[in-house]
Amino acid sequence: MRLMLKIQKMLVCAMARLDDVTVMNLVKQGLEMGINPYVLLEEIRLGTDRVGELYSKGEYFLSDLIMASEIFKDVLALVNQDRVVRAITSYPTVVFGTVAEDIHDIGKNITTGIMRYNGFDICDLGVNVPGEKFVEALKLHNSRIVCLTGLITEAFDSMKNTIQMVEESGLRSQTTVIIGGLVNESVRKYTGADYWATDCTKVTELCRSILVTKKKMAQSL
Repeated sequence: MRLMLKIQKMLVCAMARLDDVTVMNLVKQGLEMGINPYVLLEEIRLGTDRVGELYSKGEYFLSDLIMASEIFKDVLALVNQDRVVRAITSYPTVVFGTVAEDIHDIGKNITTGIMRYNGFDICDLGVNVPGEKFVEALKLHNSRIVCLTGLITEAFDSMKNTIQMVEESGLRSQTTVIIGGLVNESVRKYTGADYWATDCTKVTELCRSILVTKKKMAQSL
């Protein structure tokens, strides 16, 4: 047990240092010891949070954020190597995207990676996504949740405009909007979103809760 906890703590530190070799070795060791892969992914997330904090302080640069994202992708591929991930077919697709005027996607990639690991069907539209693309995806997949992300202040207006487009399309009443990135309650109110989150795990649990509730409501009609 102590060794497992030690590996988890070392994993967070290695990720924060962007030591990709050590991260991969620790993940392999953790998997061999039987540590829950989701626990390992959570430690990786905590490490990337530290990378983001160092970036905010000016100690890390954009290239470091990109490297953190690549390490996470490699870890996710390793964790899923011998695992068949089946989408929860009873739930609609969750639409994700970084809004127009913003190209940051690290938080989005980590969140969608964790959600896919947990069986969610994700439509990732990428970065710098105009509002009409979100509306098209919601219609195409008959989605009930859209997650808008952004890490710059210009993204707030894009989020607000996107939500207005969802409203104009007639889909707002059936669509739950979650915003993520550099957001808080004030940004949520400004944009008109339903929820805000900066924690990848929280987004996963929030989406599960929302979809379960919507499913129960539909069944009761």
